[in-house]
Amino acid sequence: MAKLRNINREDRIYLSQDSHTSPYILTKLSGDKSEQVRWNVAANPNTPLRILTKLSTDSDMGIRWNVATNPNTSLETLNQLSDDTDPEVRRSVATNTNTPHETLTRLSGDTDVWVRRSVSLNPNTSPETLIQLDALEAAFMVTDS
Repeated sequence: MAKLRNINREDRIYLSQDSHTSPYILTKLSGDKSEQVRWNVAANPNTPLRILTKLSTDSDMGIRWNVATNPNTSLETLNQLSDDTDPEVRRSVATNTNTPHETLTRLSGDTDVWVRRSVSLNPNTSPETLIQLDALEAAFMVTDS
């Protein structure tokens, strides 16, 4: 196979999003200068766990967002991403059905209303956390009146 650096951007984008691309190639593509390629690698179900962990610290929010939505992202990485400065990334963690109960409970107190609403829709959210979310939303409604 030709060296990846000799493949044009469009073909690298295609390879990065193809669910049949090998973990080896995805590993190579994870360091691509194109954010679109890295974005696709972060979403690809064949991306190795260690690469998802590496991409979870990428400066591009969309790449971290895709890591947070990837069903193969480790619980440790999901927990780390739950502290991300971008609420979109935290919302993605809250919607991931693999996010641990403890992380969902912590996210239920997030300052972003959409993060909290995402927690409420996650099937792994405990009944106790849902009750706390209801009380928190009621308190916000009172202060907004």
